[in-house]
Amino acid sequence: MYDESILELESVRQEDVWTYEVIKAKYLTYWDAKEFEFAEAMTKALRIYHPNLTEGWLLRAECVFETKGAKKAAEVLIEDEDSLKEQADILFAIGRYLALADELLKARDYLRTAIKLDNKYRAEFIQDEAFDGVWESF
Repeated sequence: MYDESILELESVRQEDVWTYEVIKAKYLTYWDAKEFEFAEAMTKALRIYHPNLTEGWLLRAECVFETKGAKKAAEVLIEDEDSLKEQADILFAIGRYLALADELLKARDYLRTAIKLDNKYRAEFIQDEAFDGVWESF
């Protein structure tokens, strides 16, 4: 199934190769096959060809989380923090990865900023067990 899906996606017309839908389909195919390095490569394509979407950065961090852990996932997002510092979803993800890496004080700072930018993250913060340590540190 995996091989057939990739072959089908690779046969997409040249002018459609870099569309969001094709890149995302490739990413999901690799992700489902647990080929996280290949999935991460597709996130690079998302970041290059669709830079207005934060999804490429978030998906890359998730791939890194699967292969290298929470601390490295936070680091890949922090690398691009200057250009993404107003993106609540990115800041929230950094906070979550830092919480999972047991860096609670750093996590708290990112979470506060994310919640100030978009209050919807308050409910996610309360409900997600990854933040139990951060919650207790307040």
